Amino acid sequence: MKSKKGSWSVIRQFFLKVIRSLMASPPEIEGLFTPIQSPLPIIRPVDNWPAMLNIHAAHANQCFVEEVVHYKHIQGKQHEFLRFKVSHPVKPWKAFVFADRTVNMDNEDGEPSLSNKAAMLSSPAPSSSSSSSTHSSRVLPAHDTIYAATASSEALARLHVTFFKDGHGTVRTLAFNTENSRPSVLELASLLRVTSHHAPSYTACKNQCYWFADTVYEALRQLFPDHRQSPDSRRNATYRGIDIPMANSVGDVCVAYHEERAGILARANEERERYEAALRAERQEAREEGREEGREEGREEGREEGRKEGREEEERAALEKERAALAAREQELVRVIEELVAQSRSAAAN
Repeated sequence: MKSKKGSWSVIRQFFLKVIRSLMASPPEIEGLFTPIQSPLPIIRPVDNWPAMLNIHAAHANQCFVEEVVHYKHIQGKQHEFLRFKVSHPVKPWKAFVFADRTVNMDNEDGEPSLSNKAAMLSSPAPSSSSSSSTHSSRVLPAHDTIYAATASSEALARLHVTFFKDGHGTVRTLAFNTENSRPSVLELASLLRVTSHHAPSYTACKNQCYWFADTVYEALRQLFPDHRQSPDSRRNATYRGIDIPMANSVGDVCVAYHEERAGILARANEERERYEAALRAERQEAREEGREEGREEGREEGREEGRKEGREEEERAALEKERAALAAREQELVRVIEELVAQSRSAAAN
C-alpha cells in the first residue's frame, strides 16, 4: 500500500514539474510572486514587507485578498497562523501569503529562515510546570513574518510542507464577497505592520501566536465588513483544550491601521503635489525659454530687416549717383554738339 502511495506521489510530482515548466512567468511584483519552478519562497518580517511591495506599488495595489483562513496545528505547540489567498488582475495568477508570530527562546535576533521556523513549530511544548512558568514570564522580541509564493509553484509546495506537515485544523475562514470589498495586498501589509508594532514583544500570557492571528483576523473582519465567514467568529484561544488568555487589541489596531493608511495617503498626495509642482515649473521654464528665443528671433529679424533696408538705401544712392553722372554726360554732349553747330554755321557765313 505504501509503495503504491509513494509511486503515485512520484508521478504527481513529475506531472507538476511538467505543468510548471509549461506555465508562463508570473507577474513581477516583489514580495508577492515567486518563479514557478523556484523552490524558494519569499520570507520577510512584516515590518519590511510594505517597503518591498512598494517597489511595484502600482501593480501591487491591483492585487486583492480573496480569502483568509485561520489555521491551528493539532500537534506540538498547537501553533496558529493565517493564510491569505491573493488574486492578480491578470488571470489565472494567484499568490498565497502565510503570516504568523513566533519567538526564538534563545533570544537570537534576526530574520527566521524556513528551516529554523520548521524546527520552532515542530518542537514539543514545555511539559513541566516550572518550564512553562519560566517561558510564560519571559518577554522576548516577537518574530512576525510573512511567507509568500505563487500558486502551483514549488515554493508554495515547500511552504505547505512546513506549515501543514504536523497536521492542522481550520479554525475559521473569511471570504470577501466582491472585488470592491476586498483589501488590497498593500492594505493587508499595513495591517500586519501595525499589529506587530502594537505589541512587538512575545509574551506567552497575552501576545503570542494566538493573539497575532486572532487580532489580524478580527481587524480584517471589522475593517472590511462585506464578507462571508465560516464558522462563527466567537472563539477562545486554546492549548490542548485549555483556554489561553489574549490581549484584546482589535480596536486599537484598527485605529492604528486608519492612521497608517491616512499617513500613506498624505505622503502620496505630497509626493504627487511635488511632482506636479516640478512639472509646472519645468513647463514654465520651457515657456520662458520659448519667449526668450522668440524675442531673440525677433531681434535677429529686426537686425536682418535693418541690414536689408541699409542695402536698399545704398543701392538707391548708387542709382541716383549713376543717374546724375549720366545726366551730366548728356548735358556735356549737348553743349559740345551746340558748339559744333555754331562753328559750322560761322564757317558757312564766311
